Amino acid sequence: MSLLRRISLPEIPRGSVVYICYSLAMVGLIESIALEKEARYQRDKEIVAARESGLSYASIGRIFLLSGTNVKNRIERFYRKQKIAESADPFQKLSPITTKLLYSHGLSTIESVVAAYNQKQLLSIRNFGMKRLKEVRTFFPV
Repeated sequence: MSLLRRISLPEIPRGSVVYICYSLAMVGLIESIALEKEARYQRDKEIVAARESGLSYASIGRIFLLSGTNVKNRIERFYRKQKIAESADPFQKLSPITTKLLYSHGLSTIESVVAAYNQKQLLSIRNFGMKRLKEVRTFFPV
């Protein structure tokens, strides 16, 4: 039997050295993930700018050490995210699972989703939990 096991935060006494170290490690991890995400976004903006200046996918790939196909996919993904962010339709901003759950229960208009939210019917949908409810709260006028 292994002496090592995974420890969750609630098992660690608050204020202890282990708790503080664990908390600091998690904060550091979250910050590093955010920094990496921002760096990828900046690189993708540079890739898009290079493409708009007339460079081919292959030449951009050589500059950024990526394949031409990867460059093409990144540019398409960048434009798709930009289009979704600029869209006024909240259904486009939802995750695919949330959209599918709403459509499968006949909630295909903004008014019907808001009405179902106000009547607390959304949580009665199978697999529609707090995460999905938070998404609806974020993108719909509830």
